[in-house]
Amino acid sequence: MEEKTILAQILQVLDLYAADMRKQFEALHEKFDSLQRQVQALNEKTNEMDKRIEEMDGRFERQIAQLERTVNERFERLEAKLGHIRVELVETQETVDFHSVKIAQHDRKIRHLLHAR
Repeated sequence: MEEKTILAQILQVLDLYAADMRKQFEALHEKFDSLQRQVQALNEKTNEMDKRIEEMDGRFERQIAQLERTVNERFERLEAKLGHIRVELVETQETVDFHSVKIAQHDRKIRHLLHAR
């Protein structure tokens, strides 16, 4: 009989220990679930941030492309203006050269007329 009582006490202690272990496992399981939810929330935030970064990258690429087109157009207009100015300078130089020759010819004629008197 005593053996049955001791055995019953041992079984009762084991049941208490098992119940305590179940509670600890349940607490660990709840903590694990909580951590999984937090990791999932972080993953969602990371995915959201990735999308926003990709959108910003696309906007920056479009803005840079537009800026390059604008700069290229302005440089082309500037080159065209400089080309016209070069032509005008060449024409002006040719006109100055022509008039310099004519002035020199007139100076010679005037000197010739002054010496011929």
